Amino acid sequence: MISLILAVLVLGLIIVFHELGHFLLARLFSVSVVSFSLGMGPRLWSHVSGNTEYCIRAIPFGGSCLMAGEELQDEDADSNIQREPDGRLIIDGRYYDRSGQFLSKKPWQRFLIIAGGPLFNFIMAFFLSLILTASLGADKPYVAAVEPDMPAYDTGLEKGDLITAIAIGDERASIKLSRDLQLFLYLNEDDFSEGLPVRLEYIDTEGHRESAEFYPAYSDETESWRMGLSYSIAYMPLSGPLEVVSYSIYNVRYCLISALQSIKLVLTGGAQREDVMGPVRMVNTIDQTVDEASDYGIWMTLLTVFNIMIIISASLGVMNLLPIPALDGGRLIFILIEMVTGKGVPKEIEARIHVAGMAVLLMLMVLIMFNDISIIV
Repeated sequence: MISLILAVLVLGLIIVFHELGHFLLARLFSVSVVSFSLGMGPRLWSHVSGNTEYCIRAIPFGGSCLMAGEELQDEDADSNIQREPDGRLIIDGRYYDRSGQFLSKKPWQRFLIIAGGPLFNFIMAFFLSLILTASLGADKPYVAAVEPDMPAYDTGLEKGDLITAIAIGDERASIKLSRDLQLFLYLNEDDFSEGLPVRLEYIDTEGHRESAEFYPAYSDETESWRMGLSYSIAYMPLSGPLEVVSYSIYNVRYCLISALQSIKLVLTGGAQREDVMGPVRMVNTIDQTVDEASDYGIWMTLLTVFNIMIIISASLGVMNLLPIPALDGGRLIFILIEMVTGKGVPKEIEARIHVAGMAVLLMLMVLIMFNDISIIV
């Protein structure tokens, strides 16, 4: 039960931090915030301070930072909204001057306010990565072994060489972590059957930059293509603060690339139903992972939670930047149109598009939730 409560709190904290990005950027540009909510649905608790209502709502997923005069304001059915002839808004008896409303600000200011949510997700992921990397180190992709009589054996690769890049045909990726190499091989394994060479760039044990090219061989025994080399996936200590910062950035970069590739797999039909995880399975996964990690002590449990938060926070930032109506990315597209054309889409039309997008997203969330429950049960 404790780990389940912790799982809900973890998701809530990530969402709060996302909304805090919108909130702080809004305050920076003197935009009035009507309400700051954790969760969705009916209010369970609310408190008004500084003309902002702070709410906790019934459904512990999602959240919102509602600014005075923004396009999606009518979605909050709990609010009583009136517009005065002078442009002032009266919301639940609270007055908001025209100068403090979201749409009164310059396009670049509105752009930064909307981008603040995903930006704070990336900031959270980075700072948690600093703690994780400083504590555990990084999974540097050192060659662990090169098998005799296998494709990579005669190329000069040796145990202890550090892999820095890989290419198969026209596909190339910079490699900083062992996970980078794992992801690249997973996404491009079909290219092996096309007879394309693999090119590895690496730093040898003497510090020289080298490269190796070979053709993978198909193994009937394992029914897979093999390069004939293995690489370390263990985490090893780092040499100093600069390396900790660098590998923290690499860790966040890996999470961003993984999120983008996951979206690509879903859109292209490369993902299975079990690969799509919604909030219910997220909570269940966090619950199980934390429960297992608790056997290794409080600090290791906390680091496990941080690792999960890094993945979810970075993924949430990427998802919110997708150019889909109602998401931050969709709203940024409309602001960009206004910045380029100087005029933009009429706000009434934009609001309708966002409302329609929100309806589609809600239906999608319901489907994902049912999918989560069916898999767990």
